[in-house]
Amino acid sequence: MDVAVFVVDGVADFGYAALLETFNTANSVRTELTDPPQPWRVRSVSFGATIRSGNGNTVPTVPLDEFGDEFELMIVPAVNVLAAEALIDLISAPASRPVLDRLIAARERGVHLAGACTGTFYLAEAGVLDGSPATTSWWLGPSFRHRYPRVQLDEGRTLCRGHGVTTAGAALSHMDLALSLIATKSPALAERAMRYLAVGAGRPQRDFIIPEVIARGDSVTAAFERWVRDHLADNFRISQAAKAIGVTERSLQRATHAELGMSPTEFVHDIRLERAMHLLRTTPLTVDAVAAKVGYLNAGTLRGLFRRRRGMSISEIRMTRVSY
Repeated sequence: MDVAVFVVDGVADFGYAALLETFNTANSVRTELTDPPQPWRVRSVSFGATIRSGNGNTVPTVPLDEFGDEFELMIVPAVNVLAAEALIDLISAPASRPVLDRLIAARERGVHLAGACTGTFYLAEAGVLDGSPATTSWWLGPSFRHRYPRVQLDEGRTLCRGHGVTTAGAALSHMDLALSLIATKSPALAERAMRYLAVGAGRPQRDFIIPEVIARGDSVTAAFERWVRDHLADNFRISQAAKAIGVTERSLQRATHAELGMSPTEFVHDIRLERAMHLLRTTPLTVDAVAAKVGYLNAGTLRGLFRRRRGMSISEIRMTRVSY
């Protein structure tokens, strides 16, 4: 399978290298299979003969005009821009228009498109994610949702596959992305490569979300987040919180849905679970004591929420105990 890894100046070194290494590993171990698939022919392409990475390294590339249109898969790795405003300035600048045009043309030819981390913004800006489920780096979720309302965003997922498009979350998700693409041709090869790389089948991206970071872009959600943390042990109602920060409950509902893609109640659960996970990993407190500290009446409620919203049991969380 011919693969074009479409890189631009400022490509994130780690994500780009993770993609290449995953495909290289798959090619190296494919002969261990009884019925190996054809090798992956992966080439880095750009608009010139070289680009400069985010860390200042010169990366040799094949000019896209010389590469031709025979590739079946095009991947856009992350660029080394973490702030949403700067990222949107980059992808919406006139200099990025040729990149977007190439993605649109590839999509029209039936090429499968993929992106990870900040690279997903190129796909969204080109419109190729409209109407499709997608994910992106968790801290960019609010900005992504505002700019691309026609995309079915779920930043809690590490990997998301739509019709003809695949997206992945932050940094290490580049490896999950590559493994998922390999699995479309050979699940056995993807599993073999995963074992050699000692990755895969990891936790969902939602486990790494920091609530105060995703709330900081909107004054209402930020005020709500601060109020919740100040009253974390209290058994309060959402209406009380809304009144305390000077908005109606309906306005608060609209704000959290628009900014975070979730209800105020769901956001409260995320804040409480984040704190509870920290206490379970760093203190000897009983589960009942932890539940009380984060506003739940009993340990059963906390256990149930961890299973439903994190897919983990209390014992699994305790196993990752951190000592200071």
